[in-house]
Amino acid sequence: MSAIPEERHGSWINYGISVLPGLTVCILLGAIAMWVDTNIIPEELFIVNYVLIAIILGLIIKNAFPNLHVLEDGIEFSFKICLYIGIVLLGAGLNLVEIFQVGSTAIIMVAISITFCIYLCGLLGKKFFKNERWGHLVGTGIGVCGVSAVIALAPAIKSKQREILAAIGAALLTDILVLIALPTIGHPLGWSDQLAGYIAGIVPSNTAQCIAIGYAYSDTSGTVATIVKSARNAYMPLVILIMTYIYTVKGLPVGEKVKASMLWTRFPKFILGLLIAATIGTLGFISPEGISFADELSTWFFVTCFVAIGAGIDVRVLGSQDLAVVGFGFLMTIVLFVYVFLYSNYVLML
Repeated sequence: MSAIPEERHGSWINYGISVLPGLTVCILLGAIAMWVDTNIIPEELFIVNYVLIAIILGLIIKNAFPNLHVLEDGIEFSFKICLYIGIVLLGAGLNLVEIFQVGSTAIIMVAISITFCIYLCGLLGKKFFKNERWGHLVGTGIGVCGVSAVIALAPAIKSKQREILAAIGAALLTDILVLIALPTIGHPLGWSDQLAGYIAGIVPSNTAQCIAIGYAYSDTSGTVATIVKSARNAYMPLVILIMTYIYTVKGLPVGEKVKASMLWTRFPKFILGLLIAATIGTLGFISPEGISFADELSTWFFVTCFVAIGAGIDVRVLGSQDLAVVGFGFLMTIVLFVYVFLYSNYVLML
């Protein structure tokens, strides 16, 4: 991340003035996305939410007014700073004790699914697109916690905005596919609530969608999905640390060893903020009302960031390769579906 304010701005006042137009537009469009999600989109279509709407609105602004350079600094600020603040606030609702009380079953199942997802997507990205980083971004989004994981990992591995957009698209696609497939296949085949809960907790990407899909199947599967998804979310700092280490090693000259100072330089510091917030919340120093407020506030920072993601993409540079990357979501949905089914029916029965 570049220094703030950059030398070209000269002072904080000049920087604030340059940021204000783009930031204002992102906030306003984010508010519109939230309003549309709350007042127009039916509850049954919870897959079409403020994330998708905000990105689309950002895309419209960028491509309707491609030469509106006065917005650029504010869009960049919204993309980076609002993301960091949103993720830190998200940590307030992450109860570490509850997650580790889930038991070894969910923890191990989730660890395997995350590792396999990131590895496979990285392998496919390198083989078919000559871009292992793209694959790792998609794999982390689908494997860990969707949009949050994508935008949290992106700075650590220096992803481009078009790569981020494609990874988000892949994550959103998994949610849609599971929403359709789970009740369509599960109920006729008599799948248990526990199996449906494991599928809803591991296969879809984003937290809200995982939980909603679980409860759409049954209350019991919704409870299981919530616990399993919480375990997935808890892995995010560890995954980002590991990926930071891997990409630090990749960038070193042959023979040079990784030093702690290198990792500290490259590791996204806002992840530490998430862990601190989670620790404070776990120790009970944040009231339920405070946690609820932090969660709502993080949503507003995120929606501003999502508008900026869309506003940073010129659709003219998107091509078939970008759509193919989104297709990873379809492939990984099938792979994870099969994995959870086999693990639940055979490994857990041993």
